[in-house]
Amino acid sequence: MSDLFDKLMESAGQVISEVDKGGQIQSAVGGLRQRMADADRNRNVNQIKQQIRDLQSREAQAINALSAQVLALYEAGTLTQPELASLCKGVDEIRAQIREQEAELAKIQPSPAPTSTSCPHCGVGVVSGASFCQTCGGRLGEETELAQVRFCVHCGAQLREGARFCPKCGQTMPQSQGGQTTSGSQTAFEVSTSP
Repeated sequence: MSDLFDKLMESAGQVISEVDKGGQIQSAVGGLRQRMADADRNRNVNQIKQQIRDLQSREAQAINALSAQVLALYEAGTLTQPELASLCKGVDEIRAQIREQEAELAKIQPSPAPTSTSCPHCGVGVVSGASFCQTCGGRLGEETELAQVRFCVHCGAQLREGARFCPKCGQTMPQSQGGQTTSGSQTAFEVSTSP
């Protein structure tokens, strides 16, 4: 069987060399093979890069959840690690500075009151039934409602309300239309659950 295949390849090579006296066909075939190999390599590189971006996004979400839990323990007075407590005190100091700046801003330009779906401390949308804000760690009221959460269609990063660009990959975000946001063939999904 191998001999037959070798003879077939030899015959095909002879036919091509007879027809292609100037070497143009063989050159074109070689160029096509090189472009196909380059395209395969680029596709593999892009797939791995996307997997890395996905893992980095998951890592950032895990770190955010971990820091929110540490802050919640600190505010509840149950955090026992002094290294973490000192970091939480630093967060408290930064929050105090933020409140001072917000008060200064309110003197110059009054800000709109936060909605019932937002954290009363930082104004970011919150998950229904949450006791603490996942962004600032502040205690939430009993009547907190669910906010719609959007994710980037390019890298999966969570988007803030009204975001026009992704904070992780910088891509333009489509404008909202009902439960989804669309732009051409790209779609950013909003997730919500009734309380």
